Amino acid sequence: MAGRVKKVAPKKKGAGYKMPAPIPTGEVIKDTLFKKEWRIGPSIGVGGFGEIYSACDHTIKTKGSDYPYAIKIEPHENGPLFVEINFYLRNANKDDIAKFMQSKKLTSLGMPTFFGKGSHECNGVTYRYLVMERFGKDVWSLFNESGKSFQPATVFQLGLQMLDVLEYIHSRGYVHADLKGANMLLGLKKTAKNQVYLVDFGLATRLKEDQPFSPDPKNAHNGTIEYTSRDAHLGEPTMRGDLEILGYNMLHWLTGELPWEKAIKQPKTVQTMKETFMKSVRSSIKSQFPNVPDALIKFFEYINSMKPKEVPDYKKCRKLFEDFLKNEGKTKNSTLDFASNKSKSPKKRVNKIVVEDVVDGSDKESDEPVKVKQNGDVPKKRGRKPKVNPDLDTENKVPETEKEIKKKAKRKSSEPAVLVKVKKTRLNPVVTPPARTNHNNISTQTSLEKTRHSSRLNASRHVSFDSPISEIVGEKSKDSVSINSSGDIFDDSFTIKEVKVKPKRKLLSTEEVIVKRVVRKKVAPAVKKGRSWKDSATIVNGRSPPK
Repeated sequence: MAGRVKKVAPKKKGAGYKMPAPIPTGEVIKDTLFKKEWRIGPSIGVGGFGEIYSACDHTIKTKGSDYPYAIKIEPHENGPLFVEINFYLRNANKDDIAKFMQSKKLTSLGMPTFFGKGSHECNGVTYRYLVMERFGKDVWSLFNESGKSFQPATVFQLGLQMLDVLEYIHSRGYVHADLKGANMLLGLKKTAKNQVYLVDFGLATRLKEDQPFSPDPKNAHNGTIEYTSRDAHLGEPTMRGDLEILGYNMLHWLTGELPWEKAIKQPKTVQTMKETFMKSVRSSIKSQFPNVPDALIKFFEYINSMKPKEVPDYKKCRKLFEDFLKNEGKTKNSTLDFASNKSKSPKKRVNKIVVEDVVDGSDKESDEPVKVKQNGDVPKKRGRKPKVNPDLDTENKVPETEKEIKKKAKRKSSEPAVLVKVKKTRLNPVVTPPARTNHNNISTQTSLEKTRHSSRLNASRHVSFDSPISEIVGEKSKDSVSINSSGDIFDDSFTIKEVKVKPKRKLLSTEEVIVKRVVRKKVAPAVKKGRSWKDSATIVNGRSPPK
């Protein structure tokens, strides 16, 4: 004997609505009205009163991930989907939508169509469902992804598209009452990727055209509190209220915030703030959001001039938006750009700077700026002085390798240093180098050795390690000859070594700095036999020859 199927009680959520239990993937729903079968796919979203699944025609073979339809499902005890189904039955007919588009000369309209509806029982629970065309991302998700700020042109493009949909809904005798980014979906078809569709008609209300405006406390504050119109706060949704809701959305998309955002848990407080805001809407916007275009302010001012039951002047509203787009070089049909309106922070650039630093052996400090090469160019402006590591400035010490320098602390600033000042100072050697074989070094000889070799030493010039450098031996042309250089003493006495240095001082840049220094070799002055000082120039290195 087969056991009974245990019913799964729907979960409650929000304002007493029951959330449906998950429908298994592959479940087939039979539509008795349109005589079709729909196969349930993966869930694509959850609303305030039901769940939305992807779906496909069960009679047509499709790929595993190809689900061109969406099915909204809710337990029979709930009511919003019942309201939405009835709205679709009356207003989402393809022929009616085509006639409206033809009369307004529109190439597209963000009014969705439906493909089926009915009831379905699963695991002992009865559900109500609605089959619609499947759409893409919603505007609210795109708004969050862009850093809560749209380009002004995009905002007015969305405003124009929503004006068209609202005019169609109002012409059918309904108001939407819950227009927001989460209820605006991009089309998935290639021909509709630039079109936004208004969905979720769970709060759609039929207009009471023959009755005067009468607030209803029972229905007060219906909708999404951030955007609810002043009329809806009183419990009576209107056509001018739909325009006001659209205006609040556009203001939010432009500025990223609304003045009453922090009080949304207190509907009456929000209502009072909106009343105050709209009484002097121009001054309110200019004081809080000075960059808001004047076209949106005029749109709010027009809403303020309307009577509760008045039919909106859609042409006037469109002209405000179209004129703004024209000044921006855009139209309603231009490609929607959902990039952020906020300026991006500049990326850090790392440029190589070459600093030519020469130890000239003088005792005085120089304030002259050192030449800096940035990407091969020599700048003319002056900059800050770097802090040079003294361990790298010794004559007889091997400089650190590039890997050792990179391990040191990194500079945090990303500002490139254009010019660097370095004090030119004479630095004594760490130790006096030992005398080599056949090397006549006066500083290391004893008094006996000095006497023994005095005759031979007097026959030639002696140079100690403290001798001043008269000329920088650096990069120069091969053909150039200097009158201040001594061939017998200074040739091959110095080498140019390039070392990447990262100073300890925190500069305004994270750039790599290459310092060029002249390092003295540990070589002895060669004594050339058979050559007298008379054979050399009369003046050498700024000194007269010995007499």
